[in-house]
Amino acid sequence: MANSNGTEPASSASLFLSTSALPARDRLPVWREVFGQTMVRLDIEPVKGTSFHAEGELRVLPGAALAAVTATPFRVSRTPRLIAGDMADMIFLVTADTPLHVAQNGREHLLDAGDAIFLRGNEPSVIQSRERAKVTNISVPLDELAPLLANGRDLSMTVAHRQDETLGLLLGYMRLLQSRPMPLSDELGRLTARHIRDLMAALTGSPPDHASPVGERGGVRAARLRAIKDDIGRHLCEPGLSIDTLATRHGISPRYIRKLLHEEETTFSDFVLGLRLERSRRLLLRPDQALRTIASIAYASGFGDLSYFNRAFRRRFGITPSVMRARPAEEAGVTPRGAA
Repeated sequence: MANSNGTEPASSASLFLSTSALPARDRLPVWREVFGQTMVRLDIEPVKGTSFHAEGELRVLPGAALAAVTATPFRVSRTPRLIAGDMADMIFLVTADTPLHVAQNGREHLLDAGDAIFLRGNEPSVIQSRERAKVTNISVPLDELAPLLANGRDLSMTVAHRQDETLGLLLGYMRLLQSRPMPLSDELGRLTARHIRDLMAALTGSPPDHASPVGERGGVRAARLRAIKDDIGRHLCEPGLSIDTLATRHGISPRYIRKLLHEEETTFSDFVLGLRLERSRRLLLRPDQALRTIASIAYASGFGDLSYFNRAFRRRFGITPSVMRARPAEEAGVTPRGAA
């Protein structure tokens, strides 16, 4: 389970450990000492009769920690001794791609693959997997999450199902952070941690600051906007891409999407147009696309009208698609084929 140990780093930090390069006899003790007891404050033991291997990444932000660990069948426990070493009471949200058996405070639950469960950091807990599993964990200090929860709710052993849209937003936000190669600045790290707490609170069903979707907490809005932008990128080349179809896929209103993009000082049409023009520009500059007509590149970028594409391209870049293509083509000694 990820743990920031109650301390706040000056900026985000990312740590990675794998047992693959270690002799078999050293894998478990090294993992226990370095990743388990030092980095994430838990003990781990392999299922009897299995050979232990694990790799994981811990990303620590000012006010949150994220961990993704892939391991052979295991039993991990957070013991009173490990709890005593923490300076803050943490809330953990744990999910995996295989079923997990989870126990805390006298209660047990068999967590289905893809579901998530909340655990209290100041109470002993045990998590077991009978299969090789990829476990994802997010943790935040309880005193920073509690003010966002309804009626001081105790989240221990609360389950969030994989169909929950908010869980999808939270895990998508986490994957985005883990894909970022460079650490975040202190200011951006704090903002990101605040977004994570907002999403965790929303996942519990605690009401946002306002009743309408526009009043969703900043973290929920940020994750939803990221999901919408990713969706646009995946369907960018479809001429039929529309705000109505996008809204239907996300279960929200077109008006809400317009509101989110307005906060970014753009509109749906302008955002899509900008992405399509940038895609067409990149294709025009690629030597391996030199034999394609400009018309085919326009259509491959999502444009259904060639005249409109030419006008929009010239407004954005100040030159025609033909001129844009000719520059790198001449330098490469390739004669570009016909244009619009």
